Amino acid sequence: MHTCTLRLARRKGSPNWQVVGVYKGQRRRITTGTRNKGQAQLAMAHIISELEYNERDGDRKQATMTEVADVHLNLITKKTKNKDEEYARKLEPYIGSMKMNDIGMRPKQVRDCELHVLNKYIQDRADSGISVTTINKELAFLNLIGNKAVKEYGLLDYWTPIRLVDEDEAVFYSLKAPQKKKHLEYNWQVTLLNNLPSYLRDMALFSINTGQRESVVCNLQWKFLNKEDDIYYFKVPKSFMKSEEYMNEDYAYIVLNDIAVDLVLKRKWTTRCIDDHVFLDEDGNPVDNINCYAYRVARIRVAEQYPEIMQTDVHSFKRTFITRLIDKGVPYDWVQRLSNHKLPEVTETYNRMNPEKRRKMHQYLQMLVEDRPQLKLYSMNRG
Repeated sequence: MHTCTLRLARRKGSPNWQVVGVYKGQRRRITTGTRNKGQAQLAMAHIISELEYNERDGDRKQATMTEVADVHLNLITKKTKNKDEEYARKLEPYIGSMKMNDIGMRPKQVRDCELHVLNKYIQDRADSGISVTTINKELAFLNLIGNKAVKEYGLLDYWTPIRLVDEDEAVFYSLKAPQKKKHLEYNWQVTLLNNLPSYLRDMALFSINTGQRESVVCNLQWKFLNKEDDIYYFKVPKSFMKSEEYMNEDYAYIVLNDIAVDLVLKRKWTTRCIDDHVFLDEDGNPVDNINCYAYRVARIRVAEQYPEIMQTDVHSFKRTFITRLIDKGVPYDWVQRLSNHKLPEVTETYNRMNPEKRRKMHQYLQMLVEDRPQLKLYSMNRG
């Protein structure tokens, strides 16, 4: 009976950990591509899993990256399809013809080691001036279709997630740092809305008051609209939501406040007879995105008075919604639910300190002072 004696070791003169030893009677030496021991242990587990998988009998499900991406793009119905197509086009020259499971674990790149195919892709994108945020979105797309190829499409037996670019690698590749985006201050909001065409103004104001992403707002349909007592809400299939993979229910519920209701009902009598979509442009066509030429021109105009608005984007409508809810003292679990965040940690990133919160913190701490026992304190000076 063959034994497995694989272990991590470092070869003299090599910066990276290697997996060495005997597996099924054969001596092995496989590089992990990283000098970090924790990552090397993960790589070793993946290597052993690959070796064991290769020993199994029966047919293996294999598909190329292009084949998996094509199936994914044909099946999804979300407005993010355009973005997914763009990500696929960027990755295909590098890994389009490769079997998904031959792509392998992406090692942390070091200067004296041969470039992994995805690290070559990252280097080329960095040389083109692309930010680390954009590159990680493209790598995350690869993980998305890899997971779906296993769980939904039946094209792969397994998928090992590709590691995203971290801060150290961003420095190594001289990647452009992402600019931290801001929420809208009230005066910025008013000036921006006044510079937008009416249909974009309605969509932006709807997003600010419901916390919905651009893709959801653009894709809202009249058949989703419901009314219960005096409350209007959209019952949206989860396939339209970014967080669909983590949703326990088949629908997301977008409850409308009075401002959102007025916006929707105003359009109900003018656009419902033209198209199924709630928001239409001036020519009566569905709107593909809010981040269009008219929006960008309006933001530049507003920047003449409020330069910091250039640190906002269309996702800042959702940021504004969340920040204002938190500032109003809405409990975090409800903010998370209203904003359709899958993790509470994501909601926490929108929290910001202000004088009102400091007063609230002091108020809570003062509770420790109330009803304190009367203690007699003795001086330590006995002389």
